[in-house]
Amino acid sequence: MKEKENKYGLLKTILVFVAIAMVLTWIIPSGLFSSTGYSEMGVLRFGIYDIASSLYYAVSFGLDKILLLLVIGAFYGVITKTRAYERIVSGIARKLNPRVAVILFSVILAGLTSVVTQTFVVLIFVPFVISVLNRLKLDKMSILATTFGSILVGIMGATYGTEGATMFSRYLGYTLETPNVMPALLVRAGILVIGLVLFNFFTLMHMNKVDKKAESIDLFEVAVADERVDKTKNMIPIIVVGVLLFVLAVLGFTNWKANFGVDVFEDFHEMVTEDIRIEGKAESSNDFFILRDIIGVQTGALGSWDNFTISAIIILFTVILAICYRFKFSEFFDSIRSGIKKFIIPSLCIVGAYLLMLVVCHPSYAQSSFVATIVNKILSITDGFNIATMTLSSLLFNIFHTDLGFTGYVLGDAAYSGNYLVTEFADYMNPVYTMFTSLYGFVQFFVPTSIVLGIGLVSLKVKYKDWLKYIWRFLVGMFICLLIIFILMTII
Repeated sequence: MKEKENKYGLLKTILVFVAIAMVLTWIIPSGLFSSTGYSEMGVLRFGIYDIASSLYYAVSFGLDKILLLLVIGAFYGVITKTRAYERIVSGIARKLNPRVAVILFSVILAGLTSVVTQTFVVLIFVPFVISVLNRLKLDKMSILATTFGSILVGIMGATYGTEGATMFSRYLGYTLETPNVMPALLVRAGILVIGLVLFNFFTLMHMNKVDKKAESIDLFEVAVADERVDKTKNMIPIIVVGVLLFVLAVLGFTNWKANFGVDVFEDFHEMVTEDIRIEGKAESSNDFFILRDIIGVQTGALGSWDNFTISAIIILFTVILAICYRFKFSEFFDSIRSGIKKFIIPSLCIVGAYLLMLVVCHPSYAQSSFVATIVNKILSITDGFNIATMTLSSLLFNIFHTDLGFTGYVLGDAAYSGNYLVTEFADYMNPVYTMFTSLYGFVQFFVPTSIVLGIGLVSLKVKYKDWLKYIWRFLVGMFICLLIIFILMTII
């Protein structure tokens, strides 16, 4: 019974938050922001029908993430049945010092998260890192911090990437072409560095104090004692696929054109999808576009990929590896099933997190929100821009919103331009933008509806309250650093 309690503990906490939000819709009026200011919509109560409707939209909003998560599970479910994967993991672990490994993996995961356009693509490499850290005998809290915690640092220090920061920018009309945006970009890079230094300091301090017999954990147990051990030792297929996945993640999820003015990938995509074709009969104009028809019409150029694109590629690689390692049909599907099972509960947590956001923004799932009413009261305390009220407003929005882009939507009008923040605080957009993006990442360290944190807690079987006991010192130190940065951005 206790094991079930631990298994579903976080999900229950999320549902409690959802229930509280439902009750608040009956008490607090909803409102919306536009270029003309705040407008109250009245009390928009959440009813019985809205439960089913919001659940549908919650699944829809999180579907791309859930699919990628399950595909990652299937991929590792297959490769962990090979001796080759065990040899790779153990070989790397033997060459690394535990503290060096923690810092190295933390920097890679946080840095990658900071620049890619979809946070979830980084999760592709997390099970591998967990396996290496497990071989190094790290306790499960250190493993959680080094992997999922480092991703959260990358979200907090978002620079060129993360879907939250990107969508927030879109709704504010705030892009890299905006005048004077580069100083704010450098500040966010500074937040990333400060976050990494402070976060790793506390992680290493924890490692010094933790009992050497503390429980370690591996997300995917490696099966080495079976009938296929002797014929699956060849490491080359897994190494090649792993390298290709990393390269594709960097190339496919870095916005090369918008961020760096690089057009080569879009030109290449146009060439292979439009120019390489076999012309059909003139009367039918049924040309066969060789590569476009094979890879799919909706596949975008490198730099504009989404979670569905990389999911399809991982599925293809999973099948190829199964063929290379001569999996039987039944073995292949059993391995996929065992891998997917690892992420069923985390997938439910994703749905729960989006459900909270939709309840809060009932009934339009867009701009109307009772949080907007509270934020309006807070911002009205002072005239003009104020660090305290803006920080508090950002924290409140981000606690209830799983997606930072949704916060931008609530603070903007339907056309995504001329919105409230840009109109009201035009002279302070650099600090405002930095506040919302960095505090979004900051909040994800402790709210139960944090998707990345939720996946880590459930997958590594760490209690939510234990994580809070571990992370609170970092949160206090980081919040002080952020406030200092916000003040300096405002007065300089």
